[in-house]
Amino acid sequence: MALVVGKYMTIGSFSKKIVDIDLDDGNQDLMPINCDNKEVEEIVNALEQFTADKTPHLYKEVMSVEVEGFDDDFLCSVFDCLVSRESEAKAFLAKSTKQRKF
Repeated sequence: MALVVGKYMTIGSFSKKIVDIDLDDGNQDLMPINCDNKEVEEIVNALEQFTADKTPHLYKEVMSVEVEGFDDDFLCSVFDCLVSRESEAKAFLAKSTKQRKF
């Protein structure tokens, strides 16, 4: 059995080894973590603004398709779907009005 991905290939001739990794031996202090709550809070705020700023624009663009004969319930369902799938929402917004399809 072989698995090929791009130019890499793995074959079925490998050995398995079961090892007990002891994480409770006190080695957690080897790498201290410097956590500054202010920096984390700034990152969270930036992510919230990014998400919050795009949602009203997406809603406006989806609801503008109403001219083509779609009812509001269907458009709201499309909006909900796009909000939950960020990559599809970006693709929808990037396309011209004629190329947008549901």
